Amino acid sequence: MNCEKIIKENERMIWKIASHFYGVDKNDLFQAGIVGLLKALKKYQPNSETKFSSYAHDYIFGEMYLLASNKNFKVSKDILKLYRSLEEARYKYAQSMGKVPSNLELAELLGLSITDVDLACQCASSIMSLDNTNDEDRSLYEIVGENIDLDTKILVDDSFKVLTEEERNIIKSRYYEDLTQSEVAKKLNMTQVMVSRYEKKSLEKMKTYLNV
Repeated sequence: MNCEKIIKENERMIWKIASHFYGVDKNDLFQAGIVGLLKALKKYQPNSETKFSSYAHDYIFGEMYLLASNKNFKVSKDILKLYRSLEEARYKYAQSMGKVPSNLELAELLGLSITDVDLACQCASSIMSLDNTNDEDRSLYEIVGENIDLDTKILVDDSFKVLTEEERNIIKSRYYEDLTQSEVAKKLNMTQVMVSRYEKKSLEKMKTYLNV
């Protein structure tokens, strides 16, 4: 394939993905996007059922994210708003159908393009992974209690009574079984975002209980 032709054909998509990052020079993002596009081109199988533009999307976003993660960047409010709508729809679908819908199913359900759905989910997932980095290697007692002694441990265990059954399952899976949020999501038939929200809410409830 001719590289210049491929770049020209996917130029609009690269700029569109770049437009959702704030605080980073758009030309730098575009160049990073081209790097991702060319990486995708090397690995793409022409006989694949997946369109090249769809296949390249993750590579383009990945290179831009690597660039942006070394700087202060923000995701547009429109993307965050879309993501909240997607998660609400995903939750309702899971409740009624008994399974979590894929991004493609969600896009078809809401009449959206798969590119926009994937982008919104990738942005939010990236933000969540940055927010959760500091807590990955900390125990439940360290996160909830300031002083880690026997009394604190007993109180932390006792604070489970203020949680719902769903919240208890998430906390136990995360901190007693040492599962990642993605693993908990699969185990409990939820999305990673749902797990993240419930976990954060549960930890706050436990902290409140300890401070009363």
